[in-house]
Amino acid sequence: MKRMVARIAAALAALALSGCGSAPGDKTSEVTDPKLYFDATVLEVREHSVLVEPLEGAEEGNTADQISVGTDSISEESSVGTLAALRPGDTIRIGYHGGITETYPAGIDSAFAITFTDDAAAGQSDLAPMVMVDGALYYDTGEESTIDGRCGVMDGEITSAVSASEIPATDDQSNFGTGYGYQYTGEGQIEIYMNEKWMVFEERE
Repeated sequence: MKRMVARIAAALAALALSGCGSAPGDKTSEVTDPKLYFDATVLEVREHSVLVEPLEGAEEGNTADQISVGTDSISEESSVGTLAALRPGDTIRIGYHGGITETYPAGIDSAFAITFTDDAAAGQSDLAPMVMVDGALYYDTGEESTIDGRCGVMDGEITSAVSASEIPATDDQSNFGTGYGYQYTGEGQIEIYMNEKWMVFEERE
């Protein structure tokens, strides 16, 4: 009889101990990816990613000195605007949901935000000249047109402007001034008559 009582007591003790762990589905045991941020210098802007070098002091730099940040999952307006204006040498802040692939360059596929840092924002007067036409942004290529015998009729004119540190947001708006006429010259290109020269602008996403 005593042996039976001892066995029952041992079984009850084991059940009590097994209940100390988290039950299946216990929300307190769930782990979610944290939102992480780091600053980096842009090395290259690609169609679906941005190649960056983490700034000194960023923990991400311990993984690799170059990281390819995927941009397909980024949708917030401020980040989309930043992506449209990015150039090599810019300093940006990247927000992502943890996880860096151990490749070279390393990779981040969970980015949700890319914005200029405060220092970069202060120097945004260096943004490339650009204009919005028919909902698309056209960037100055720095090249002068080689077209001869063009039609003298303009297809449109720049009628409003934002500061040199801003991105045009409405049609016929630029960040370099108003009163310039333009012509369509080919797929994804317009040419703007500026300072007695026709300058080539190309569309970029």
